[in-house]
Amino acid sequence: MRMLAMTLILLSTSIEAFAVFGPHKDCSSIWNENKQYQQRKTGRGALRLSLLNLEHPCSPVWHQGSLSWHRSRSLERERRLAARLLLRRRRQEPATEISAPVTLAGAYYGFVAQVSLGTPPTRQTVLIDTAASFSWVQCEPCGGTGTAAGCFDQDGPRFNPDDSTTYRETPCLSPSCLLTVGNTSAPGHCTKRKDRCIYYMKYMDGSASVGLVGTDTLTFGEVAIPGFVFGCSNLYSGVFGRYSGTFGFAATGKLSILSQVAERTGRYRAFSYYLPSPTSVGYIQVGAYDEDELEFTPMFTNGSDYYLALTGITVDGYSLDLTGSRLSPQTMAVPCYLDLGTSFTVLPSQMFEKLRDAVAERIKGYDRVQSARSCFEPAFLSGETVIPAVEMHFRNGVRLRLDQNKLMFKGRDGRLCLGFASGDMYMLGSMQMQMIYAAQDVEKSRMGFSSS
Repeated sequence: MRMLAMTLILLSTSIEAFAVFGPHKDCSSIWNENKQYQQRKTGRGALRLSLLNLEHPCSPVWHQGSLSWHRSRSLERERRLAARLLLRRRRQEPATEISAPVTLAGAYYGFVAQVSLGTPPTRQTVLIDTAASFSWVQCEPCGGTGTAAGCFDQDGPRFNPDDSTTYRETPCLSPSCLLTVGNTSAPGHCTKRKDRCIYYMKYMDGSASVGLVGTDTLTFGEVAIPGFVFGCSNLYSGVFGRYSGTFGFAATGKLSILSQVAERTGRYRAFSYYLPSPTSVGYIQVGAYDEDELEFTPMFTNGSDYYLALTGITVDGYSLDLTGSRLSPQTMAVPCYLDLGTSFTVLPSQMFEKLRDAVAERIKGYDRVQSARSCFEPAFLSGETVIPAVEMHFRNGVRLRLDQNKLMFKGRDGRLCLGFASGDMYMLGSMQMQMIYAAQDVEKSRMGFSSS
């Protein structure tokens, strides 16, 4: 039943998007369509990229027809983040504090942007990853052996270092190469200057990207940035979408896209964004941002990960007591991690059940589906329809208000299902962040949410 429901959701999303954009929409113009809206919130001197939801008709993944695979990869993403955090916890705390990894089923809310690399510039469509501190794209030549392949199919040409007059391979024993070893799974192989600097990005679902580290000119928005350090992927295993690679906006690491752009252009060390729905265009920008509409809460880092202090969740004003092994008795807050690639908000199992039951008690016009306890179907001969108001509360009194579109997703059968998942930790999902203006200010260790 769950797979049937998710299939209906996919069909509904695709049909609605097709109706909005039509079969002959020029996707090359999509990336510039929201400039008028963007200009209203552009910080002085900020560098900006347009964002597309992976379910947008102009997304390379939508063209590929592999959205169902990307949803399964979303499960791996939550597990990967959970495993990384649990590994850190294992090093710092007793093993009894470690619980099972996250499991999740639902839509995939990934986001892609377009940048250009090299001289002359070659346009690349990259997946935005706020949990990664390294960036890579596919490069020519491609060569694979055994179970590995050279390159996967992508929209547009792969980057060819030989065609760029500004590309330079990064030498072994150089500072950039040593940083790469620290930010990826590459072995510490650089023992001689004649060795080549190799990066190795491995994911827990078995997918991996391998290649050489190099530098070239990155065109980010309207600005050319020379000497950008990135991975030139010549080998992969597993399955990837039709995007060119991934760009990492992680909290730490001198090789993250945030660190490199801010350092090389003198921009303020922050990034802000408006996450689009599958039928709209959003943006992400590095540098100064408009603070007028934002309410700020402290933002913390744990390695390469960002997190906030979650102080409560309310349903129609009714407070749900926070649970979890990370609950601080001094502040009565728990760490809530941030990652734009995480689809649904993840809650510890007890907290998830509290939210699910509280919503079930207050929703009107819908009956709970017994076979899928977090889903609701239209009630027979129902008149009034009421969806409860849910808010997530963070330190400094900041509230993230979840309207129906941020609280639930809808299938063609009329069912509404909670956009939350049960796990062993708190993670704020991008479904709950859609269609709001937000800023992650690394310089001042704070995050801002718009009031609506």
